[in-house]
Amino acid sequence: MKKHLNHRAFLILIVIISSGFAAFYLFDADPLAKDDSQELDRLFRDMLVLKIPHVTEPADIRLKDIEGRQVNLADFRGKIVFLNFWTTWCPTCRIEMPSMEKLHQKFKYKDFAMVTINLQEAASQVKEFFKVHKLTFTALLDSTGDVGTAFGIYQIPTTFILDKEGRIIAKAVGPREWDSKNAIALFEHLTDKYVAISNLTSAH
Repeated sequence: MKKHLNHRAFLILIVIISSGFAAFYLFDADPLAKDDSQELDRLFRDMLVLKIPHVTEPADIRLKDIEGRQVNLADFRGKIVFLNFWTTWCPTCRIEMPSMEKLHQKFKYKDFAMVTINLQEAASQVKEFFKVHKLTFTALLDSTGDVGTAFGIYQIPTTFILDKEGRIIAKAVGPREWDSKNAIALFEHLTDKYVAISNLTSAH
């Protein structure tokens, strides 16, 4: 009888251990990553932003800013980057710029950087535009238009969102209200909760 009880206890112990391993695999980071991805998908949809999956190479840009300083996009690694292509003569670019400034002011002390790329206009013209409209985010100059061509810009404004590893994860063609409730929720999620897929992979 005692031998039978010991055998039964052993079987129960095996079941408990097996259940523990099953729970580990079932409740590991993957469900959390799935929930995060679904939430991010919803936030992108709310802003009519197109999610771009499976981008592996970081975006590489080296341009001068309106003060003549060389800026490398890689300098912003570790931050969510709001990358906007525009011109001073574009009416819809002018419309969204004030909301961009508000977004910049709200997130500039977090892991966030707003970088704009002006297409083929003089530095003096862009500098004056920034002064008149009281804009304080980074303005780079694509004097030749080569960067715009490389990014496939066919309409302005066009905005890309880059993850903290410098990879494009989303795109918005046309203006948006970047200071809206939906926009704030999106960038709060990206700066506070978003984890790159490669980080999840390396953690396992």
